Amino acid sequence: MGTLLGLVGLLFWWKWRSERKAERSHAEALVAFAGTLGGRVVGPAEAHAWSAELLPPMKSDTEGVIGWMGTVRRPRFETALDFRRGNWSVRVSEASMEKANSTSSATIYEHRIEVATSIVAPMKISRRLLVDHMRRPLPPKRIPDPDREPAAEAPVTVVREQRPWLRTRVPAPVDGDFVVFTTDPSTVARAFNPQFVEWMLGQAGDDPFESAWPLHLTFEAGLVFATSHRRIDPDKVLAKVDVILGMLDRMPHVTPAHPPVSA
Repeated sequence: MGTLLGLVGLLFWWKWRSERKAERSHAEALVAFAGTLGGRVVGPAEAHAWSAELLPPMKSDTEGVIGWMGTVRRPRFETALDFRRGNWSVRVSEASMEKANSTSSATIYEHRIEVATSIVAPMKISRRLLVDHMRRPLPPKRIPDPDREPAAEAPVTVVREQRPWLRTRVPAPVDGDFVVFTTDPSTVARAFNPQFVEWMLGQAGDDPFESAWPLHLTFEAGLVFATSHRRIDPDKVLAKVDVILGMLDRMPHVTPAHPPVSA
């Protein structure tokens, strides 16, 4: 019995040691990455996302009774990178939570890219997933209706102000791959000119899971933000940031702004 307990204890110690080592390596990689950009890394006390009040971390994993019952530790922001890219102020924050599984629990992560902008009409852009994770085309019955894509859910500020949330028709061929909702369809329609559409298609590529283009992008309350359900990857995150900034640079009605004071 003592031998068994000793083996169990050794297993937990080894797991704890491995996790600590992985956390140190991740933290060191983020510091090195921020240094190449002239930015900084902040810890839990400052690491909240600028848009946290608009979209709480891990919202889809904590909603409803099932989400509540499966939560071992509530989501929290633990680290963030702040840097400037050209004239834009950028924050990339990382959150984690402990989620129950069939045998014990596991830590899951997400990171959010945010850019501070001038106040513009709220908008959401969702990329439609027309293939599964094996890159096989989905049968028509499994493709969500455009009006049921994530972009169709109005942002909290729009709900609070009881403003209309309208789907905007965008030009072909992006209309088959993207869904756009906003409170100001005319402004959005003007932004999607032929040059912008050509650039957008070039950046989006054919594989939505490998593309730097975010699956969901939100414009709200002077922020543009996108969330990914994984940790910050210093080797990939800058490509995603640059795609978002490239889009903003091509929207004349959107200009850089200072980050929120609360940050």
